[in-house]
Order: sequence, then structure tokens, then C-alpha cells
Amino acid sequence: MTKDYNPIWVIFFVILTFEASTLLPLYLLDSLGDWVYQNPIMVNMTYIGEVEMYPVRDNLVGFFAMPIAISFILWRMKKRNIPISSIGSLEIQRNPLFISVFLLGIFLIVEELYFYLLGIEMPESFIEFMRAEPILCFISVVLVAPIIEEFLFRGFLYSQLRRSFLKDWGAIAVSSLVWTSIHFQYEIGILFFLFLFGLFLGYFRIKYNSLLIPIVLHAINNLLGFLLVIYFS
Repeated sequence: MTKDYNPIWVIFFVILTFEASTLLPLYLLDSLGDWVYQNPIMVNMTYIGEVEMYPVRDNLVGFFAMPIAISFILWRMKKRNIPISSIGSLEIQRNPLFISVFLLGIFLIVEELYFYLLGIEMPESFIEFMRAEPILCFISVVLVAPIIEEFLFRGFLYSQLRRSFLKDWGAIAVSSLVWTSIHFQYEIGILFFLFLFGLFLGYFRIKYNSLLIPIVLHAINNLLGFLLVIYFS
């Protein structure tokens, strides 16, 4: 018998999993010596002030945390007899994928116009952090983040919330809001558009029952942002 999560509890459960999955990698990386702490950078986290970050360690953490978080969620799903298929299809759907990429292009043009009109720019400290270890940053931002975030938020969290009174679009709205909240390092103008981007990704999650499409779109978005920072900022 399938035992779904309470909608309130599953929100906290996903956030706790996302954060706790970094603890073991942090401990292991800390034991590897001073090389993981090289080139420290003070990064402006907007609402909590400046935080000292380490480009090597902090980019590697997500790489090792991803399999921990995904494996743990899959294990809990198995324990509760929740079908893995509920998190969305990973099948390549060519026409929907092409359409979604085209619409992403339009969305990104609107995003750039929005940032330009409001004078929103990426904080210089974030640019410095990303440039410090570009290869590790590429892995973390373009590969790891889209997979783990889409799996947790528009995969697992959405699949549980939609079975509650929230239904499809309520689940997408709430999961997008929760996803936006983990990017607390950004100013409110960026967070607002992140939320809209979450709804955009959620549309394809609903329309095509696909987890792959949001992952691909998320990766393309991050790739373009990465390239802009590395080569044009």
C-alpha cells in the first residue's frame, strides 16, 4: 500500500534532505587537507551579509551530496511503496524537448530585459567565486545543480504535493516557492524571476509528465549564465 507524505512534512523533509546531504561530503573534504581551502573568497549573501567561501570545497560538496540525496529519497520512496515513475519520466521526447528549448529562448530574452530595466546585476563576489575554479564550477552549476534540484523539487516534492489538495498547479507553485527559497543569497528581484522560472519549468513537468525536460532546461539556463560570467562579465 502506498503511503504518501503529508504536504507540510514533505516540504521540510525535502529541505532537510537537501541540506543534510552536504554534511558527510563536508566532513570528508575537510579531512583532505588545506588544498580544499585555497583561494577563499568573501561572497555577499545579500540578506545574511558576507560569507567566506572556498571555491574548491564548496563546488565539490554538491558533486558528492547529489548521489546521497537522490539515493536517500529513492530509499524512502521504496519504503513507502511510492512508485519511482511518479517523479516524472526520463524518456527523451524530441518534439516536446525542441519546443521547450525554443520557449526557453523567449523566456531568457524576457529575463534579460527584466534585469536590464531594473538594473539588476550579478554581485561581483559571485563572479569572482565562479571564476576561481571554472571547471569545478561548471560541474557544480551546469551538471549537478539541475539534476539534484529538479529531482528533489519538481520531481519528488511536486509528485507528493500534487496528491494533496494543492493539485497540479498548486503543487508547482509551492514547490517553486520552496526551490526559490534555497537561493536566499540573491536579492529579491532575482528571487522573483527565479520563482517565475520555477513555474516555467513546472509547466513542462505537468504537460509532458517529464523530469528530463526541466533538467535539460535548467542546465541550459545555468550553462548560459556560466558562460556569460566566465567570458563576458
